[in-house]
Amino acid sequence: VEATVKLTRQPKDLTALVLGAPGFREVMKILHAFQQDIDLTAFEFFSDKAMAHVLAHGVPKPFETECPFYCLLEFEQLSEQVGEQAMAIFEKCVEEGWVLDGVMSQSLQQLDQLWQLRERISESIAPHTPYKNDISVSIAKVPDFVEDVDTVVQDAYPDFEIVWFGHIGDGNMHLNILKPADLAKEDFFAKCNNVSKWVFEIVEKYNGSISAEHGVGMTKKPYLEYSRSPEEIACMKAVKAVFDPNNVMNPGKLFDV
Repeated sequence: VEATVKLTRQPKDLTALVLGAPGFREVMKILHAFQQDIDLTAFEFFSDKAMAHVLAHGVPKPFETECPFYCLLEFEQLSEQVGEQAMAIFEKCVEEGWVLDGVMSQSLQQLDQLWQLRERISESIAPHTPYKNDISVSIAKVPDFVEDVDTVVQDAYPDFEIVWFGHIGDGNMHLNILKPADLAKEDFFAKCNNVSKWVFEIVEKYNGSISAEHGVGMTKKPYLEYSRSPEEIACMKAVKAVFDPNNVMNPGKLFDV
């Protein structure tokens, strides 16, 4: 087997928009509106709770309007026409009620500053001992999926703070649940074991994946059946047996052989 690989060029004249939306379904409408006419290099989303933690961590607020959800989209502004097109789509989204407020970067420094709103979420919630889960479903099913997860977790544990963020452009979401200050760590993670089962049942309902980008490993090994059929798991084991008959490559990961 032979493959020839050519590296793509570095992106040029990157520009970012941070937009505030009244709901998650509006975030999806914003995504579709921009995807139709602009070649996006990124489309990220995060909740107001994620924003609050980042702002408390010292990142400047992008605008004054408080919004339930935010999205950060990036594109190459290779000409004035592309920038004008982006602003026209932004204005249409405002007219439709999908966007409550927004800002566009005017320099590389501001571009980096806007990205901090997304990139510093993990470190800002780390002191709160988060339960983390990365999951994915097809983009069209994301709003219903998020609503179902919010409902099942909040009904059982109303004192849990749920922080959502992720790469919504490919249906990849990071679910983070923060430990209440008065709850012992052991009790918190015991309750989170229940959460995992409920979340993966919803993943199965929407034909999604229990692991979007961080792998199955050992932590999610008991839940593999929620997104892979017995036949698929048998096929995976057969492939491993061919290339690793002595089970010396990452033993105990993914599944037991």
